[in-house]
Amino acid sequence: MTWLKKSIMVKRGVAKGKPGNKYTITEKEQGEYHYVYGPYANPVIHVEPGAVITVETHDAFEGKIKKTTDKPSKILNFPYLNPQNGPIYVEGAKKGDTLAVFIKSIKPRGKQPVGTTCLIPDFGGLVGTADTAMLNSPLPEKVKKLVIDKKGVHWSKKLTLPYEPFIGTIELHLKLRQSLHYNQIITEAIWMYLMLLLIL
Repeated sequence: MTWLKKSIMVKRGVAKGKPGNKYTITEKEQGEYHYVYGPYANPVIHVEPGAVITVETHDAFEGKIKKTTDKPSKILNFPYLNPQNGPIYVEGAKKGDTLAVFIKSIKPRGKQPVGTTCLIPDFGGLVGTADTAMLNSPLPEKVKKLVIDKKGVHWSKKLTLPYEPFIGTIELHLKLRQSLHYNQIITEAIWMYLMLLLIL
C-alpha cells in the first residue's frame, strides 16, 4: 500500500494513516437496518479517527430470498431494498472536515450459495416499468442463486465469471435537526452510514 503511505490521509489526517482500535458490527449488533439516509436513527457505535471496522452487511434483499422458488414480488417490501448498516458516529468530526474511508476488503459471507440475482415484475433494468417501456413481452419472474468464492461467480457448471466486490452504498452526512420555532437546519454532528451491496 505504497500509495496509502504517501496519501493525504497520512500527511494531514488526524490518525496519520495508522490503524486504531478495532470494532465490529455484526447482524445482531446492527439490529434494525435502515433504508434512507438522515438523522432518523441513533449511532450503532462511536469510533475515533483511525478505527478499523468490520461490518456484516446484507445483500440488496436483506437475505430474504433464499431459494430459486421464492417470489421476490411477494417476499420483498418495495421500496425497502438495499439495507444500510450504521450509523457510525466518528468522534471529533465536525463541519468542514473531510472524512477519508479506506475499504480494506469485501468478502462474501454466509452459507453458499450467497449470490442472488432475479427478474422482478416492474423492477430493474431488464424489465419494463412505469418509467421504462419495453417492446418485448414482460419477462417472467425468476430467481437464480449463485455460488460466489475466490474463483468467481459460478453461473453454471461450465461458466464462472470473474468479479470485483464493490460498495453498494456509502454515505457521509451531517446530522440535521429541524427547529420547531424557526424551521432552521442546525448542524449537530457527523454521522456515517455504511452499506455494502456484497456482504463482508
